[in-house]
Amino acid sequence: MNTTLSQHYTPSEVEITTAPTVELVDRLQTGQLTAEATVTAFCKRAALAHQALDCATDIFFDEAIQTAKEYDRCRESTGKTKGPLHGLPVSIKDAFDIAGHITTSGLVSRLDNVAREDTLLVAILREAGAIPFVKTNISQGCLLVESTNNIYGTVLNPWNRNLSAGGSSGGEGALVAFRGSPLGVGTDGGGSLRIPAAWNGIYTLKPTAARIPGFPGGAGRSTSNSANNGPLAWDLDTVELFCDVVLSYKPWLKSPSVMPLPWVRGVKAPARLKLGFLFDDGIVHFSPPVTRCLREAAKLLGDAGHEIVELGPDWADLHRRAAGVAFTMYTEEGGIGLREELEKSGEPLVPRVCTGWSEQPLTPSEIWANHRRRNALATEYLRKFQLEGLDAIVTAPMPHPAPPHGEYITSAICAAYNALDVPVCCVPFGRVDLQKDIAPAEWYDLTPYDDMPNFPYDRYDRDMMRLCMCFSIRLQVQVDPDSHRKPA
Repeated sequence: MNTTLSQHYTPSEVEITTAPTVELVDRLQTGQLTAEATVTAFCKRAALAHQALDCATDIFFDEAIQTAKEYDRCRESTGKTKGPLHGLPVSIKDAFDIAGHITTSGLVSRLDNVAREDTLLVAILREAGAIPFVKTNISQGCLLVESTNNIYGTVLNPWNRNLSAGGSSGGEGALVAFRGSPLGVGTDGGGSLRIPAAWNGIYTLKPTAARIPGFPGGAGRSTSNSANNGPLAWDLDTVELFCDVVLSYKPWLKSPSVMPLPWVRGVKAPARLKLGFLFDDGIVHFSPPVTRCLREAAKLLGDAGHEIVELGPDWADLHRRAAGVAFTMYTEEGGIGLREELEKSGEPLVPRVCTGWSEQPLTPSEIWANHRRRNALATEYLRKFQLEGLDAIVTAPMPHPAPPHGEYITSAICAAYNALDVPVCCVPFGRVDLQKDIAPAEWYDLTPYDDMPNFPYDRYDRDMMRLCMCFSIRLQVQVDPDSHRKPA
């Protein structure tokens, strides 16, 4: 057992907090593990995670352990579990309501906002037997790529605390990566699941809109944008488990905003896939380690027999236009909602929060014009995807690896997929390599698409390169929206 872990946890607790989540679920179902032991182990690990990373907001370990004891007594007396997630602790992003607990969305004005009831997604997880035990840190108003606010501070990256954990679900990303939670729940209105997954080295799925119930919404958030809820997890099996269980409870019967579509099990991919690789989003040039990992992935998949297509400038242009539509949606009301929240308490605006304060609110006709552009782009994207016979598009969730705090460049590649409203999965691949990822001279001579600085890694700063070396690179996979209809 790792010496550091042995100082804080028993061997049993180490085993529980490092086991695959689906294995924990099976052992809880069969009685090999008690809910109390499982919840207690993760409470202890989450406590250490928070001390190191500032990843939690509301901690209610005692309540969760008491619930776990009740579940164990019920199982012992009836022989029945509470549901398919019986006894599994789950962490919840601060933006979600949990009955009896504060929901701040990272805003001082909401410190007295005690939820009267669970939001629908939390209620479903409870009905399935899961046990919420902690709420996690976010960005101010859920409107920033970094998870920082004036109440709880800044979430640190578990791989290197000098680096960002991403946002706005950065507390979830850091806690799950630290193994302080076997399943985290977050939101994604412009990359808020995918960026923390990428920078903390874990998995996620951004579903299409109306698939998973109840986006809670931060201040100033445009409801016209495709905002989604989803899991953050150690592996893809847990991502699928979350989707399968949540949709098995038919949330569309409780909310008209949820699509009445069950999770389809057992979908088998064709033996040979046609995969489009996007090495350029038309906005910024991807950082050398990101480009290298994309090319290595393309080679490996090509060697495995799949057809690899390098997507050209027409695809980059489409992504650029989609990102423009998304950013217009984020700022269409000029930041009025967030401004009102800040004025209630007098708290300052966190730098780089996406508000559009420098702009006037759009008129209704301008908003509808942007909606029409969004719909036209989504249609163009789908037709192009189908015309070229693609099964998936593989690209980067961000143009660079995890940056030092406050030094990210742009989340445009993530935002584009929210505007297009397509499902996207984030998976791990490769690591930053000090020798392989030195940018060639011609890379620095590339004409920038936008007036943006180079990512710090790319300034040929060897100290910065070493800082980023610990970090792995994640790939973003946009899958065929119609894949669930294909026969196995």
